[in-house]
Amino acid sequence: MKSEKIAEFERFLLGFTKKNGKKLGQRTLYGVLTLAKFLEEAIPNESLEVLKQRYNFYLKERNHPIGLYALWLYLKFLGYEEKFVKEIASFKRRNVSALTDEEKLAASVLSKKELLFLVEQIPDERDKLLVRVLYDTAARISEITNLMVKDIDLEVREIQVMGKGRKPRTVYVQQGTRELLEQWINKNRLVSPNMFIFGIKPGTAWYNLKKYGREILKRELHPHMLRHSRLQHMADEGIDSFSIKSYAGHGDIGTTQIYVKASKYQGKIAFDRAGDVWNVETKKSQS
Repeated sequence: MKSEKIAEFERFLLGFTKKNGKKLGQRTLYGVLTLAKFLEEAIPNESLEVLKQRYNFYLKERNHPIGLYALWLYLKFLGYEEKFVKEIASFKRRNVSALTDEEKLAASVLSKKELLFLVEQIPDERDKLLVRVLYDTAARISEITNLMVKDIDLEVREIQVMGKGRKPRTVYVQQGTRELLEQWINKNRLVSPNMFIFGIKPGTAWYNLKKYGREILKRELHPHMLRHSRLQHMADEGIDSFSIKSYAGHGDIGTTQIYVKASKYQGKIAFDRAGDVWNVETKKSQS
């Protein structure tokens, strides 16, 4: 889409009202406008088949919630009716922070081997550090991209983030991540307390991680998966629901319990307590 048309589209977005009566949030607005440049311009009243053919490649390449939402809003901007738009975009809003079953959670969790391989293979220093911080803190991408120098205490490895509903919480990073953070801050001369640590927008981080996921892990990847992975790994180590809830900043313990339910920890306890029947048979044969 050309810059002139993007400017016109932005004016539409600023005035757009959702069904709940609210305007688009700043993160959503930024994400949609970032993707607008990848949208091929269309005209009103084109046939369903023409539009499907026009956006076939886009839907394959941008098959994630914000990508679909951008196309949905663009077609609304052009005046297409709701039912018609859904036929093109097959838009389904997805809430990645409110998982409903273990299957969805499993698809959103990286194994520790995948995580280590991903970080090792990412060529960009900033993106490598960003992944480590996202995983260690289990923070949301907006919480990390908004980090300033004043929010980090390197001596005790603490980070203060501002969560949903303007609720602050303290999270932590591992020693290796702390050392990389210190190197990054010094290298980039981040001396003012109010300087941003990463200087990156959530939409850009989303795009970069999606690219790394496809190139390095051969799977779809987005920033929130690092949060899911950290919380699931905590549950797998036997951390209780209330501790995980506190660290994640969940408002509802029910959300946290999904990780605990999917954890292998209780299964491992059951297996160990059941004993080793083979060891018993071996002892009998030796007696």
